Amino acid sequence: MSKTALTPRILGMSAAFVLSFSAVQAARAESFSARGNEPGWHLEMTEKAITFRTQEGETLSVEPVPAAQETEAGRTYSAVAGGKPFTLTIADRICSDTMADMPFPKTVSLVVGERTLSGCGGDPASLLHGDWKIDAIGGKPIVEKSEPTLAFAPDGSIHGNGSCNRFFGGFTLSGEGLKLSQVGASMMLCDQLVMEQEHALLATFEGITHFEIVSPTQIRLMGASGVLVSLRK
Repeated sequence: MSKTALTPRILGMSAAFVLSFSAVQAARAESFSARGNEPGWHLEMTEKAITFRTQEGETLSVEPVPAAQETEAGRTYSAVAGGKPFTLTIADRICSDTMADMPFPKTVSLVVGERTLSGCGGDPASLLHGDWKIDAIGGKPIVEKSEPTLAFAPDGSIHGNGSCNRFFGGFTLSGEGLKLSQVGASMMLCDQLVMEQEHALLATFEGITHFEIVSPTQIRLMGASGVLVSLRK
């Protein structure tokens, strides 16, 4: 595969964006949050307390946080809150929030009094973090001997090899879904098929709206038309 080096093109990423995202990630690292639907509820656990709220306005607080008990179901925290038995179980199983169309790293169950609730918890971005190899772009297998890659970093940045050139940019993950922004790339020339594949890959970034977990080592970046990029570790 031939490559001709040209002058790299570097476009600056917003420093404010990086700092803002890093601050959010740092805050998340200090706490655990979970939520459920039908009925709607939200839970936040810090080093000091567990706070449980429902859409109807009910609020319960457990302070201090009880010691975790390891069980077959996961890590369990048991206490009495507001005169009611309270048990929180966090399992290391992928959980899909169908309301938000978002996968989460933890499956959560709650017992509050006589109610049993289920939901999802943890930071969805942790499922993206790391280096991925690209298996397919727009449903098409990659060009033979090309090695496109994509990496998601905890600071909200992305980088990778488009097939010929290195690229870098950013990503945001929110209740509205997943968005990628390619803000810079080198400028080398490769064989036509490789260049066409690279252009197709970078073009898909604008259409990505969410992601799906296939297995612990496989994910799909999705758009309105379906699977846009298939990744594996």
